[in-house]
Amino acid sequence: MFPSDHVLWVTGGTRGIGYRCAQHFVRERGVKRLVLTGRELLPPREQWAHAQRANTPIAQKIRAVLALEAEGAQVQVLAVPLSDEEALRASLQSVKATLGPIGGVLHCAGLVDHEQPALVRKSASAIEAVLEPKVTGLDAMLACFEHEPLRFFALFSSVSAAVPALAVGQSDYAMANAYMDYAAQAHRDRMPIVSIQWPSWKESGMGESRTPVYQGLGFHGHGDAEGLRLLDALLGRALGPVVLPAVVAPARWRADALLEPRAKPASVTAPASPAASSKTAVQAWLVDIVARELKLDPSRLDAQTPLPDYGVDSVMLVQLVRPVSERIGEAVDPSVLFEHPTLEAFSNWLVSRYGEVLSAAPADTPSDAPEPTPQVQSAAAQPRPTAADDIAVIGLSCRFPGAGNVEEFWHLLAEGRSAIRPVPPERWGHASSYCAGVLDNATHFDPAFFLISHADARAMDPQALLALEESLSLWYQAGYTPQEIKGRAIGVYLGGRSQVVADVQALQEATNLIMAVGANYLAANISRFFDLRGPSVVIDTACSSALVAMNMAIQSLHAGEIEAALVGGVSLLHGDGALRVFEQRGILNREPALHLFDRRAKGTILGEGAGMVLLKRLDQAVRDGDSIYAVIKGIAINNDGRTAGPAAPNPLAQKAVMQRALAKSGKRAAEVGHIEVNGSGTEVTDLLELKAIQSVYRPSGETPCELGSMKPNIGHPLCAEGIASFIKSVLMLHHRRRVPFLSAQEPMQHYDLARSPFRFARTASEADAPTVAAINSFADGGTNAHVIVEAWPESRSTAMRRPVVPPTLSKIDCRSRSVEIVTPPATKSAPSATRANGVWKRLNGTPT
Repeated sequence: MFPSDHVLWVTGGTRGIGYRCAQHFVRERGVKRLVLTGRELLPPREQWAHAQRANTPIAQKIRAVLALEAEGAQVQVLAVPLSDEEALRASLQSVKATLGPIGGVLHCAGLVDHEQPALVRKSASAIEAVLEPKVTGLDAMLACFEHEPLRFFALFSSVSAAVPALAVGQSDYAMANAYMDYAAQAHRDRMPIVSIQWPSWKESGMGESRTPVYQGLGFHGHGDAEGLRLLDALLGRALGPVVLPAVVAPARWRADALLEPRAKPASVTAPASPAASSKTAVQAWLVDIVARELKLDPSRLDAQTPLPDYGVDSVMLVQLVRPVSERIGEAVDPSVLFEHPTLEAFSNWLVSRYGEVLSAAPADTPSDAPEPTPQVQSAAAQPRPTAADDIAVIGLSCRFPGAGNVEEFWHLLAEGRSAIRPVPPERWGHASSYCAGVLDNATHFDPAFFLISHADARAMDPQALLALEESLSLWYQAGYTPQEIKGRAIGVYLGGRSQVVADVQALQEATNLIMAVGANYLAANISRFFDLRGPSVVIDTACSSALVAMNMAIQSLHAGEIEAALVGGVSLLHGDGALRVFEQRGILNREPALHLFDRRAKGTILGEGAGMVLLKRLDQAVRDGDSIYAVIKGIAINNDGRTAGPAAPNPLAQKAVMQRALAKSGKRAAEVGHIEVNGSGTEVTDLLELKAIQSVYRPSGETPCELGSMKPNIGHPLCAEGIASFIKSVLMLHHRRRVPFLSAQEPMQHYDLARSPFRFARTASEADAPTVAAINSFADGGTNAHVIVEAWPESRSTAMRRPVVPPTLSKIDCRSRSVEIVTPPATKSAPSATRANGVWKRLNGTPT
């Protein structure tokens, strides 16, 4: 057991493995005094009661610390830089004076650079950031803790430090861990030190490694329980200064293979055909190109390993195609390497298209070979779609830049106007040099109508207020009053990302604080105010959030769990933080025109807004006499899986999600006349989307297909993107009219739109208007959505329910403190102002 009067010091202890180990030592090893260090500075303790209620990383850390204290530990949290020896020594002296001597150290701190994994492209500062906690930070710790009464000093190293094949793509991280191993050996005679070369810690660690190299070596990932048992065993035995604990597959495990530069897959030698010889020559040439670019020995490259596994990112892929373009005398589309990510696949593709050109080159004599068919995951077998599977869109509501409601949004689109503009100073309270699609009066709301005090409204996320307001508009647009929907099994499925933006004073003044800090309240406020009894769900998959929420709603409708579903998305820009992130990523356009499929494309322009639709099963909507604006025929969701980076696309996954939605819809690809694209405004990702669409919808290019996007009109509204595209498509089908597309006017470099099957409307027109449309939404993080929607024929309309005029709202700026704060009565249903009482009685009946 650990001495109760000694301190356990855990670096990286406020999250992940470090926190899990601290928790284990408190519960199982008798630790009563803890010091946890991390990179983030926590607020003063007197502010924890408020701060912990938010859904933020700092709030999660505060809750974690309080949980340890609830188990009897005395915890001190420090944000001291480990590499600052003077600051670290001062912190150590302070801890010893208040808590006692240091009896053990778990050095769990570490950093992996996921944004720029390839070492050859890294800046010195990026490498230093990865090395700091495990090199200079460790040196400072060794100097400071050398004379403490330590029972152990455990360094959390990595298997990548010991196995060269596993260091590929994370060389700086492997180097940092190798330094820890050597430091442990150098100090073994002066302190009880051990460096543990952990393999994949799949729960609290960095996730389970599923790479072919890792699994081919015989490693299994281990969970928290296994990892903590291994840690206890290592600290209880003197096994040496460096230890590699592992859970392995005996059939594949070979300890002697770990130090080989690269694990070689078994191969069968067969007589080489002329075609195979040409492929081999081209493949060897490509290996040399990649080896020079990565500064690696060619023998370390495996032609069947995806290039991203070597740390090749999207920028480097563009570099790799340049010598190929020079040799064949034609610009190669960089997106090809996303579709054919291994050197073997890329060489086959080159030979199939440029065999004659390559054979004339001095280095090789390749001959034609058939292009390998990409292994696209086929859509799962679906039962034949029937009318009972169809979902009716019976209501629409939205507020987007330049459009305060659905009618204004339709006019903006039909007239071909753009609402993108320089951000006005009054939007964020300061001047900005950015352009965006922003709402006017985004923080104006009628708290009294919605039974919310001004103090609560001021503390709440403005997105929650906007969602409440749009939900009211939706019911009236669909022809329903709040009294008719009260108490019914109606679900609320909202795509959004909560932003807790209130200052401390606003939070202290709020009466119902939970509405300001609970992310679920983006949707729960709607269910609560209208007294809806179906599920209330908030989904965050970035740009595809609203359509993922729609998929969940449709599943509930088919299962009979709900009778109707409110589905939507909401997103507001609180300051220019999101724009700065996109700019740092190199994908933000500062000009006031967003271009897609166009030589002028320079990145995206952000927007904001909210959109909602009301859905029912088609047969139910017909029986209820609802106005039907369009019918959802099929929807599918998937994920890109592992790609060249967290935001890099996967064209095979894009094709798969389109194919699955199309199969579920029962429609032929040629019947889809309009596709509302995702569109990013960046060359490679837009190329990939075009090629994916063509391969699924127009592989032979026989029938023209129209492409469009609302992004040049209103910008990219983030979590509301999918619903904005959906509403635009439904309006086009309902009005039997196409609308102008504001880009794709100057030819692209790597795709000939003029010779493609794709067309773009330049004017509003009813001639040959599409009757079936598809919507793409591909998100950061890889969650893709695709929806097929069909027009509802007027001849089949039996609508008895029509839109009704909504109540007039008296809005105030909820961010202002100039309005008198009214504290609501204690009862749940009582209003927060006299006027609200009258509104409540008029809409819902007198509360009981």
